[in-house]
Amino acid sequence: MNNNTEISDVDSPEQTQIKAASPNYLMWVATILLLILLTAWVLFTPDGILGKANAVGYAVCHRITIRSFSFPDGVRLPLCARCTGTFLGVLVGFLGPGLLFRRRHAAMFPTIGVMAILITFSAVWAFDGLNSYTFLLGPTVPHLYIPSNPLRLITGMGQGTTMGSLLLPVFNSMLWADAKAERTIKSVWELLALLGIGAVLIAMILSGLAIFLYPLAIVSTLGVVVILSAICTVSAAAMIGRENSASNLADALPLILLGTALSLALLGAIDLVRFTFTGTWEGFVSPPV
Repeated sequence: MNNNTEISDVDSPEQTQIKAASPNYLMWVATILLLILLTAWVLFTPDGILGKANAVGYAVCHRITIRSFSFPDGVRLPLCARCTGTFLGVLVGFLGPGLLFRRRHAAMFPTIGVMAILITFSAVWAFDGLNSYTFLLGPTVPHLYIPSNPLRLITGMGQGTTMGSLLLPVFNSMLWADAKAERTIKSVWELLALLGIGAVLIAMILSGLAIFLYPLAIVSTLGVVVILSAICTVSAAAMIGRENSASNLADALPLILLGTALSLALLGAIDLVRFTFTGTWEGFVSPPV
């Protein structure tokens, strides 16, 4: 009986070949799908790098002119002020712990104190958004203060940092075979380091200088793709039974490519629906508030 049990626990040569080949199949499928979607983005979205960035922003942001920062030539950024801050903050919160603190596979949420601060950022973001929304309803609707684009940018940065910081441990715990029982942010001082990066990005946007605005406009829309790709990657891993299967970047690459392809498909579908109803790549029209 023991011998039979031991034999049954060992994969047959055919099973071993299937397990070895499945990542290759996934890589091919993900790569082909991603190339198809990238081709569609090149052909059917506005021309130029900034045009592609506008198409990403078009899927997730109202892009109201009065609520957006503009380049020196008067053309507005791909995302409104709040979304610009939010998706730059996403990159700070999602990539910062790995790059600054070398915790690339950390799979535990930040400390309770740090979490309290992050949740406060989200509450401030929601409150400022609600106060700002009252201006769209007309002057008779009460509000506490006059909203502004700098304030939208700042509160967006706080919310984005929260989003990225909370998504990172989920991503790591789902993707990596050696996910570590380690907090992504261990102290308030580490959070302050991340917020310092956010403050520099805010200052660069508020400077109004083209040398800062153009690259950050592109980077902010990459933040949209990054967070959606991360969500799609862990979702795909769960659906196809590949959780905790990656030991290194090469192992994770097929899932990441698949997640990126799915995120582009989602953004493209939203763009298609919005363009069908509006007939323009421009932002929504609103009262000058």
